[in-house]
Amino acid sequence: MTSRGGRVRTSSNSLDPNEDPVSGLERVMSNSNLEQVARLRRRQEEELIFNRQIAESDRTDSHEALSARYESLNYEISENRLYREAEKKPSHQITLWQISRNRWFVCFLIGVFTGLVAAFIDIMVHYSKDIKFNWLLKYLISKCGEEQRGTTAGCMWTVMIAWIGYNCVLVTIAAILVIFVAPIAGGSGIPQIKCYLNGIAIPEVVRLKTLVSKAIGVACSVGGGLCAGKEGPMIHSGAAVGAGISQGKSYSLGIDFGLFREFRNDRERRDFVSAGAAAGVAAAFGAPIGGVLFSLEEGASFWNQNLTWRMFFSAMISSFTVNWILSWFNGRSGWLSWTGLANFGIFENKDYNIWEIPLFLLIGVIGGCLGALFNYMNTRLTEFRKKYVSSKLGRLFECLLVAAVSGFLAFLTIFAIDDCQPIGANPTATSTQINQMWCKKGEYSAVASLFFQNPEESVKSLFHSPINSFGVTTLIIFGIEYFLLTLWTFGISVPSGVFIPALLTGAAWGRLFGILVERLFPSVTGIDPGKYALAGAAAQLGGVVRMTISLTAIIMEATKDITFGLPIMLVLMVTKWVGDMFNEGLYDSHIDLAEVPILGWNPPKMSRNILADRVMRKDVVALERRERVSRIVEILRSTLHHGFPVVDRIEESPYESLPDYGRLKGYILRSQLFKLLENRIFEEEGSSNTGLPNDFYECQDDDDQMKSLTELGLTQYDESCWLDIEPYMHPHPHRVPLNTSLPFIFRLFRGLGLRYLFVVNDDNHLRGVITRKDVARFRERRRNHEYHVDELYISES
Repeated sequence: MTSRGGRVRTSSNSLDPNEDPVSGLERVMSNSNLEQVARLRRRQEEELIFNRQIAESDRTDSHEALSARYESLNYEISENRLYREAEKKPSHQITLWQISRNRWFVCFLIGVFTGLVAAFIDIMVHYSKDIKFNWLLKYLISKCGEEQRGTTAGCMWTVMIAWIGYNCVLVTIAAILVIFVAPIAGGSGIPQIKCYLNGIAIPEVVRLKTLVSKAIGVACSVGGGLCAGKEGPMIHSGAAVGAGISQGKSYSLGIDFGLFREFRNDRERRDFVSAGAAAGVAAAFGAPIGGVLFSLEEGASFWNQNLTWRMFFSAMISSFTVNWILSWFNGRSGWLSWTGLANFGIFENKDYNIWEIPLFLLIGVIGGCLGALFNYMNTRLTEFRKKYVSSKLGRLFECLLVAAVSGFLAFLTIFAIDDCQPIGANPTATSTQINQMWCKKGEYSAVASLFFQNPEESVKSLFHSPINSFGVTTLIIFGIEYFLLTLWTFGISVPSGVFIPALLTGAAWGRLFGILVERLFPSVTGIDPGKYALAGAAAQLGGVVRMTISLTAIIMEATKDITFGLPIMLVLMVTKWVGDMFNEGLYDSHIDLAEVPILGWNPPKMSRNILADRVMRKDVVALERRERVSRIVEILRSTLHHGFPVVDRIEESPYESLPDYGRLKGYILRSQLFKLLENRIFEEEGSSNTGLPNDFYECQDDDDQMKSLTELGLTQYDESCWLDIEPYMHPHPHRVPLNTSLPFIFRLFRGLGLRYLFVVNDDNHLRGVITRKDVARFRERRRNHEYHVDELYISES
């Protein structure tokens, strides 16, 4: 936490109380230490209040806190005696083969079910579009007659009210699912999946109810006319599918099929979530390679070759499933060259010259600036929402307001802009894209063809329509309106993605850029505004999300052409460089707003003089290798921590309020202690029980299956017994000396996916513990071309 003048004050009590062994210390220490510990706690609390007041007074635009409610996932394998005994069994070789086989089978199922979810969303949006465009819009307009422009205003008011009412009904359904059923289903879900794959347990992020709310909600959001895309939420949906199938059970339904028990740990679940995210991208854009690269660039923090191949397999199966279902649904069964949920068409004119490269670079600069502006304004709007639109009714009203304003602006723009084109002027336009509106007989409204069709079709129109299909005024007004509406929509309490809205906004100003180039150089042949629309779309999306490699692959696979690979790559590189000069990407900004302790790719600069004795927590609750059950129950009752170090002795310290711990021997998780208590793995007084449970996986179940202490039904006799922890603890936890630097600690956490890192002195005596939040609270800031390290505090609110 940063104090005035740039100096940093620390408080051990200001760190994470939920993950580290600290609270409830008074109940587990000897009586002689109680008064000293109480005094220590009071001093810590006073210092915490003082530091928070300083931090609040110094806060301007930066966020000076991390939330204490986010826990770390446990990627480390507990190689205890039970684990080693399981490996000695003759059946272990067969078990290894079965696990490898099941991994591939689960990846196959992930691809199939992700494809089914994508097809379901697309079919729902199709029927919504059919109701809106082919019944509501065209039928009501035809009832108004074929009078001249402006003479049917009263009738058009009826059409507009019906249109807005239909949109509000669908948006209400989406908002109710998010606000009252699964709040985590709001937005695109990509920031949450990115945090999950970084090693953070986001509550309910991959539950079944989240998946159902996401799938139905995003179909209603897109069908309700919001400036939202269904492609981004498909990544979250695929991740939820991957997590659900790999566990063989459903927490939401309370059903356990007894399948894939070997995958019921954070390490295996993380890999399947990565495969699901890749399958989601493949289903959305028909881009299996782009899906794998997306998981690599934006998602997975930990990587290996076998995982890459399984992810690609899931992505291919997902793309195949979507293509087969949609080809059948559209009457072309077996036509497997479908392009997922987003069809951008194929460019016929693929020529570009070397003199156009500077123009593409200029588009990259514009995209970087507009993307940075979008992120800045959306971040400020999200902060406003968190402060003033926090109630459920307020959030629901905002969703309805956005839906109503979006529909009203579309009708107002169509009425205000006279951009009527003769039918046939655009040979690429389909019957659904031709809306007469207020135009004369034999003409259609070009601006209506942008507003009154699905966003993917509008992107395709801007890519492939002839040069005179859209007027300059139409592109300017449409681009500005869609930019602002997308800015307002992203962050409201409905499932919504930013991929397609950003592409559509960029395609509008990119096509405008191409028209201006054509007018500046009328004598040059081969200038096609469609390729500039493509570059503008890539620049706008890249400026918002700051993706490079994966976005290049996605766009090339979605357009089925590698010809524009170099211009797109250059555009995205320049866009990222320019955007990063101003702020972070949209997803990173929302992660910061949520106060999630995410670890970036690199440690903070200028942090080598921050050592472990400053990063760690000193007030640790530890266990001995053999403990009485009553003390374990008391510790579990009085703390919320998820792991406890095991030492060879615990003694009172004559110098400090905290105990003097002996040599570190291992650590054991809270969930493991609950399993041992539940299975009554006890020893009576004076006896020695050397037997181990037969089922290794029974003692490795995840935290979500923990019962409460009351449900365990422990008797007074049970609590008088002893528990031998040594066979079940992790015997060689990662540890560092007191003089270890923060960059070294950071790389250990980032590279190994650690949940705990213990700090010992030269004699291996336990002196503290470091968790993810302790590392993440040190943030790199750049001010006036100089790097600084700020220290955040852990917020309990």
